This record gives sequence, C-alpha cells and structure tokens, in this order.
Amino acid sequence: MKKFLRVLFFMFIFLLLMFSFSLNWIAENFNGVGFDEILFHLQVPLNGAGSYVSSYIRKVLLPAAGIIAELLIAVFFIKVFLDMKPALRDKLKTVFRPLIRHSFIIGGLFIIIWFSAASWRAQNWFGLYDYVRSSLQHSSFFDQEYVDPASVTITFPEKKRNLIYIIMESAETSSQDIQNGGLLESNLIPEMTEIAKKNISFSQSDLIEGAAVTPLSGWTMAGIFSESTGLPLRSYSVVKGSEKKFMPGVTSLGDLLEAEGYTNIFMCGSDAEFGGRKKYFADHGNYRIFDYYESIREGRIPGDYKVSWGFEDQKLYEWAKDELLELDKAGQPFNLTMLTVDTHAQDGYVCGLCRNEYADQYRNVWMCASRQIDEFISWCQKQDFYDNTTIVIAGDHCSMQTDFYQGYDFKIDTGEYKRKVYNAFINPGSELANPETAVNRQFTTLDLYPSILAALGCEIEGEKLGLGVNLFSGEQTLSEQYGYEYLFQEIRKQSALYNKLMLGSE
Repeated sequence: MKKFLRVLFFMFIFLLLMFSFSLNWIAENFNGVGFDEILFHLQVPLNGAGSYVSSYIRKVLLPAAGIIAELLIAVFFIKVFLDMKPALRDKLKTVFRPLIRHSFIIGGLFIIIWFSAASWRAQNWFGLYDYVRSSLQHSSFFDQEYVDPASVTITFPEKKRNLIYIIMESAETSSQDIQNGGLLESNLIPEMTEIAKKNISFSQSDLIEGAAVTPLSGWTMAGIFSESTGLPLRSYSVVKGSEKKFMPGVTSLGDLLEAEGYTNIFMCGSDAEFGGRKKYFADHGNYRIFDYYESIREGRIPGDYKVSWGFEDQKLYEWAKDELLELDKAGQPFNLTMLTVDTHAQDGYVCGLCRNEYADQYRNVWMCASRQIDEFISWCQKQDFYDNTTIVIAGDHCSMQTDFYQGYDFKIDTGEYKRKVYNAFINPGSELANPETAVNRQFTTLDLYPSILAALGCEIEGEKLGLGVNLFSGEQTLSEQYGYEYLFQEIRKQSALYNKLMLGSE
C-alpha cells in the first residue's frame, strides 16, 4: 500500500507540473483566451498546428517529465546512500519520525495547496470557475431571443449580388491610432482605416470602433461560426454535432447562399481541417475548399513548401484573384470566403512584402497586412464583376498576441473592454446602407450574419437571424436592449433549446 501511495503521489506531482506549466504556456501563446477555447481545441483536429505542438512538448511535457525523473533519481540515490550508512539512516529516522509518520497527510496537504493555487491562476487568467459556474446554470434567454433563419422569409434581389467575405486573422480596431478610435500612438493599419472611412464600418462611437466579441466567439473557428450563424459556439458542440453533421440544426450564411444557387468557396493558407473549419464549411453550404494541402495537390507550391501555418497571404490574395476571374466567367452568383493567417499570434509572419518600419515584428506584419488587403480591394474595384459584388472585411476575433495590448482592459465575460473587431462593408447593395445608422451602436460579431445578407440586398423578415440583428436596419441589437454584461452572462449559460436545435440532442 505504501509503494502504491508513493507511485500515486508522484503521478499527482507530474499532473500538477503539467497543469502549472500548461497555464504558463497558454498565457504565453494565447493571451486573453477563455476556458471554452481550451476545451474546444482539445476536441477538434489540430492539423497544421505543428509549431504549437512542438512548443508544448518543449515547454510543458519535457520539463514536467524531467523534474519527475530528477526527483526519482534523487530519491533512488538518497536511498542507496542511506542503505550504505545504516547509523545515519537510523538517526535521521529518529529525528524526522513525526514527519515520516504523517508523510502522507503532509503530502496530501501539499498537493491540495498546490492545486488550489494553480486553479486560482486558471480562474484569474482563463475564467475556469466562471466556466464551471455558467455550465451549471440554465437560462431561457436563448429560447426568448433566438430566431431560426429557416423559419423567416429572406428575400434575395432578382439579380443576386456576389459576395467576397474576407475574414482577417486577429483584425481589431485597437491597432489604429487613438485619433481614429484605436488604442495605439501610431496607426498600424492606415489603409484599413481609410477603407472603413470610405465605406460602411459599424462602430461603437463616431470614430472607427468595431464589434464586441461575445463569450464562445473569441477564437478563429468560433469567430467564423458566430459571424456566419449569429450564434456562439460551445466547446462541446463539435463532439456531439460532428457524428453526422457539424451543428446539424444550424442554418448558416453558406446554407442560405447555396439554396439560392450560389457557388461557395473557402480559401485559407493553412490546413482547413484545423479547428473543424473544413467540416463546418463542407456541411453548411457545400463549399469547395482550397487550403494549404489543396495548393500542393494543384501544383501551386512544392510538396515541401511551408511557411508559418502553410502559405503566406501574398499567395492567398493572388490565387483569390485567379479564382474570382474564373467565377466571373461562370456567370453564377458566387461567395468567395477567405481567411488570412499572416497576422496570427505569436509575432505574425514576415513575408517578402513586409518592410522594416518598426523594431517590433508584429507591428511590421500588421502594416504589411493593411497594404495587402488595400491592394486586393483596389484590384477588385477595377474588375467587371465589382459593380454587382459586395465585399465584407471582418476580423475573426481580437488578437491573442501576448503583451501587445498590455494595460488595456480585456474582460472576456463582460463588455467592459475597449478592444473590438474590425469591420467594413464595401459596395453594399442594400438601400438601407446609410452611414448614419452605422455609428454609436452597441453590437457584437453575432450581428454580422444578418448584416452581410442585408449588404447583398436581401430583405429579412423581422431583421433578426440567430441572436444577430441586421445593423443596416437600425433595429436595436441585443447588446443595445440588454447591455453587454447581461448579454454575455446569458450567452454563457446552458440552454435546452440550443442543445436540441443546434446539436441535435434533447
């Protein structure tokens, strides 16, 4: 029994080391994430995240295993040494007899104190206790406010408009200078600021501020899902929903466009499998997927070519131009959805177009990203298809770059933070596209779903889809009705209707 308890003790020590090192590693690599995201990525494919996996092994698994190995070796040699010195061993036993007698109690208290301290850090950094508490609470909020897109009339214009939807990795208005609504001394996205000024950009103020990010929407897959369904993405959704279909009860933007005869395409420079993206787009809208591995299969890059997560945004934009020209020739309405990657934490990727304008790499990457998207938009505006095409640019979530925005409020559970996601609607077809309705609004990324459809000239019965409200309509959003704090609290809670409709379970 004593040997068994010793083994159990060392196992607990190893797990606690893993827990503690994991907290440090997550904080270092993904600043501002919630516990939902951590659970989510434990359940979905992590293809393409090799650099993070190797980093985790180096900074978490190997140090924890190394410490345990050192402890075991030390215990072994101490035992051997004392066996060779029986007199010293007996004397030490006499001196430390009270400690030896209560060693398992002391060890147990040590483990409890350590676990409590680590758990407190998990709560402080990632909202662990908040997650547990909200998971045990049920709310009728979803039942009251959810609008099923399949149950309302959505009328498309007779001549359907094309959609270019650019989901920009970690794009937030905070990257601007203070004079334009950002948080920095110098503007890292000047071209994107001008795009927002010249077009429709919904804002929290008269300046260029974007959309608040709700809980369960703060990572890439959740951001994509929220903006295209008007719904949060719970960490367990993929597990239950993926048995047959990713979130089988959902009617997404892709579903609606496919039903109207659109050709749906999703392009990204990483492995589309990562985070469940490929399954989501395949199940909802029958998207044709072009990702890192497809570019290899098509011979666009060699099989051994890989930078950062796959290939850089420079190539994504160039190949998207080729795709758009082919789609225009086909004569069918199209939806080309793109996900950039160069601005992903940590530090972003420095491509051949980047300039050395700042000492900080992440700043240089954002300056380059702003120029690239501006050039792409300018190219689109010169093409024949542009007159009948709406372009939407939206960040997927706020940046997870550690320490970059240190000192600025970022509370994941309430709306009490200044950092918000960038958005711009270019060449919208809606007659309601009035810049005056775009400013001084309280809204979240959930509201982008019906707003994108409205930008295509669609008329939406009741102006609401999912938990989102058409921002072009001037109708109050849920944020404006309830306030951020209450809305965010209710979104975190359990809902029987969410489980039934979205997951296909009771």
